Amino acid sequence: MNFSLRIKELREERGLSQAKLARELNVGTGSVGMWESTQEIPPVRKLLVIADYFGVSLDYLVGKSDVKVPAAEKDPFLAEYRALSPARKALLHGLIASWKEENG
Repeated sequence: MNFSLRIKELREERGLSQAKLARELNVGTGSVGMWESTQEIPPVRKLLVIADYFGVSLDYLVGKSDVKVPAAEKDPFLAEYRALSPARKALLHGLIASWKEENG
């Protein structure tokens, strides 16, 4: 499935009109119509916004995968880890390494 079919499918699943989706994504209504009727794909920055809006992976959005959200993305622990600062991630890595040494 390509991007034009995928975005239309996602929009319809949410019961959104093209105009409503355009407002949600801060683009013109014509943009959504063009995305759905042609092979034109928005810039990567906008693709990221669209993927976040629908809660799907970029691969799913552009038709490279049929998995909406990889299993790892559904893990709340992973989401919390990603939100940590680099310093806190380093601290956590140190704790895990120390725990592994103690527990073999």
